[in-house]
Amino acid sequence: MKSKTNGRHEMSEKVRYEVSGSVATVTIARPEVRNAMDMDVFAALAEAGARAGADRSVRAVVVTGDGPNFSSGIDTSVFTSGNNGSPSGIDIGGLQSSFTVFETISKPTIAAIAGPTFGAGLQLAIACDFRVAADDTELSVMEVRWGILPDLGGTQRLPRMIGLGRAKELAMTARRVGADEALQMGLVNKVVAAGTHLESATEWAHQLAAGPPLALAAIKRLMNSAFDAPIREGLDREATAQRRILASSDFIEAVTARVQKREPHFEAR
Repeated sequence: MKSKTNGRHEMSEKVRYEVSGSVATVTIARPEVRNAMDMDVFAALAEAGARAGADRSVRAVVVTGDGPNFSSGIDTSVFTSGNNGSPSGIDIGGLQSSFTVFETISKPTIAAIAGPTFGAGLQLAIACDFRVAADDTELSVMEVRWGILPDLGGTQRLPRMIGLGRAKELAMTARRVGADEALQMGLVNKVVAAGTHLESATEWAHQLAAGPPLALAAIKRLMNSAFDAPIREGLDREATAQRRILASSDFIEAVTARVQKREPHFEAR
């Protein structure tokens, strides 16, 4: 990894990592191939996500692509990266972890997407907590056209996000969805004018970064696991998390700031 300069790290030549204030921005930087993801990109995304998760000064993360689109999907060179160059030897679990890190770190993550966002690109976006889409965004689960399934979280996250019927339709037909339809079905959170998606996502990230980090982390963790256990168990987890927060300095700061009519300053403790 190259040294830090003006808040920027190069995870590789293909992924940039930059911190401004309390927000980290992770950028896939392969505009010449519409930000297609090769093995270097997957490795760098995993490193960037882990770095953002471990950095206490970072409280929100934006994931985006360089140029006019987010990512056109997987680079076909990945299919020859397995044992003896065989696609069946690809470390799929390792590739999945490069996306899952943005789901599991405690900080809110926002995908700022635009243009063609296909296959692996869409699966990276839905691993993030939120998606801000430019109005020229086009989304598709393309894998079935290659005779394969969306194996980077698509079969698991899409049904949770948009419902089983819609998820099956998109995954089995590879139908392309525009930004407005994606908003209607809950696939994205916001649609903004073309060219403003990164600015909008960054503004939202700074708003989240100013929030109570302990509470935001608990909300993310509890909601991500909401479908994995009976509701009674989930309620117990909720109560346990709340008791910890009520005993925190950040809770006292939130109440004090409200009484004093000022902005709170949280320290994640």
